[in-house]
Amino acid sequence: MNTVLIASLAPVVILLIYVYKKDSNQKEPVKMLLKALLGGVLAALLDIILLTALSFTEITQFSSAFSGALYEAFCQAALPEEACKLFFLYIFIWKSQYFDEYFDGLEYAACVGLGFAGLENIMYVIQGGMGVAIGRAIFAVPAHFFFAIFMGYFFALAKFRPWKKGSYLVLAYIVPVILHGLYDFILMYKNILDEARAVPTTILSIIFFVFFIFVAKQATKSLNNMSGK
Repeated sequence: MNTVLIASLAPVVILLIYVYKKDSNQKEPVKMLLKALLGGVLAALLDIILLTALSFTEITQFSSAFSGALYEAFCQAALPEEACKLFFLYIFIWKSQYFDEYFDGLEYAACVGLGFAGLENIMYVIQGGMGVAIGRAIFAVPAHFFFAIFMGYFFALAKFRPWKKGSYLVLAYIVPVILHGLYDFILMYKNILDEARAVPTTILSIIFFVFFIFVAKQATKSLNNMSGK
């Protein structure tokens, strides 16, 4: 069990340390970062409750692999997961006195995303073993981290540009949903296809991941500049 926990949480801890070190101006209180992390854990639990209560349609009921993967990626993953993350990010962080510069939005959102990924990772690794742990450490956990960066970017703009608060909060939800849904769709569609036809989607998923890294870096740089770092 200890090995499973270490394998599940190691990538989360690494990314937490990374984003904490990126805050070179005024470090956020550890208690607030832990609060945001807890928000992510609660978001994952709320997501499980919602999925159970709503009893989503099984993917096998769809007439094609494409429509089934699209439904599962957006309706069962991206839409509810990002809604739960943004909900706890808002109620835990929005009114905090420590949320006083642009980069803070990104840092707190990253903690929420990684808290979500941590609990999700534990559940998947318990079921699938160390092979799953390696795959999720490389792709799934960083993906949640990148979705959170986009959420945090617009969350920060909503906070410090109140005349456009509503629009930026909508973007803080919609942009991560689109990216999350597309990313999950590529992976789910690939898993449904046979090996020969899955090769192009594998290449596409790698390209999409590289795109994540590039745009997330630009968003981080932009918020750093706004915060005067």
